[in-house]
Amino acid sequence: MAISSIQIQEAYDRFMGIIRKDSRGSALEAMYEDFQDELISAPASGKIHFHNCFPGGYLDHVLRVSDTTLRLCKVYKEMGGKLDFTMEEAVFAAIHHDFGKLGSKDGPYYVEQESQWHREKQGEMYTHNHNIGFMKVPDRALFLLQQYGIKITENEFYGIKLSDGLYDDSNKAYLINYTHKYPIRTNLPAIIHTADYLATQVESDAVR
Repeated sequence: MAISSIQIQEAYDRFMGIIRKDSRGSALEAMYEDFQDELISAPASGKIHFHNCFPGGYLDHVLRVSDTTLRLCKVYKEMGGKLDFTMEEAVFAAIHHDFGKLGSKDGPYYVEQESQWHREKQGEMYTHNHNIGFMKVPDRALFLLQQYGIKITENEFYGIKLSDGLYDDSNKAYLINYTHKYPIRTNLPAIIHTADYLATQVESDAVR
């Protein structure tokens, strides 16, 4: 699966429209000027059997997660759940949960795999850029936001930090807790993680 240059442009325009509606729109727009090339061209993963491993895959993915997040909010509320966060927080966390995959000021997160063996035998079209310092994707997202002076709420922090759920062992301290009665005082991480999981599954279906 891949998307055309026209589809990428449409996705980019839609993404920037969402950014501009945020109360921090001006600061976010300025930040994304530095990441414009990566925002347009970055994949969502490095291997074709994962999800959205193609130019524009990142952009397509975060928009799908944002759309799914809003749908899940409605379902959660219909089920009797409490939406203890704003829709701005939900959308912000959704479109920034993988922001770390755009890399840093020192370079992109993904670079094209030059080894033909890895491309043919493992389906690895992209590999990690070892010229930038190691950070987990959610941690890099949070680091970049503060680096550019973007203030985030506690709900947004949890939504981004815990977007991988228990797939990331470091999240266990937050999600499996025996000391605090209410360790996380928002349901946003559950919404974001579920939206990310479902979006990833749909994208993976396209290459099966």
